[in-house]
Amino acid sequence: MIGRILGLSLAVCALAWASDMTATTSNGSVVILHDNGRWEYYNNNSRVRDIRESAIPKDMQTTVSIEYESADKLRKDMRMRMEADFATEEKIKDSLRTLPAGGIVHFCVPEAQVHYGNPRTFTYTVWVGKKQVYKAPVSEAKAVPSETAGVTYLLSVPLYMKLNGKPIKARVEDSHSSIDFDVR
Repeated sequence: MIGRILGLSLAVCALAWASDMTATTSNGSVVILHDNGRWEYYNNNSRVRDIRESAIPKDMQTTVSIEYESADKLRKDMRMRMEADFATEEKIKDSLRTLPAGGIVHFCVPEAQVHYGNPRTFTYTVWVGKKQVYKAPVSEAKAVPSETAGVTYLLSVPLYMKLNGKPIKARVEDSHSSIDFDVR
């Protein structure tokens, strides 16, 4: 009964305000009151912060995505390039041995969102199955343009192990937030 009254009062409070806000319930739980009347528990109760998209300045917003190039695609592309250069079959096979057996994970961002003048540092993590295979902080000053127009690779992580059907997961984090990806 108290939960229903609390929920109803939270909904009424949410409707009264024009934007999302946080509130603390009588039992100490922190909730987010949305401007459409919906509410939800805030997971990180120890540090309440404004998590609305509008609270983040436009120049600080970053849209990170993941591209995965499989080992098969890498081999096919390498063979095609070398055949175009009239390389011998022996040189082609030697070059194919140097490619990462698990492919490459690219952390991508639109070119317009890279801050070359005032670079930020993100921490990148990659797991294959349950094994963490890469974790390092990297400045976006090291970002390089990709072959896709308008897209920049913040980081490319080669996977030098056979995947054997294991899932690949990735994470990008800064001092304020993190985002997780299921790569494949």
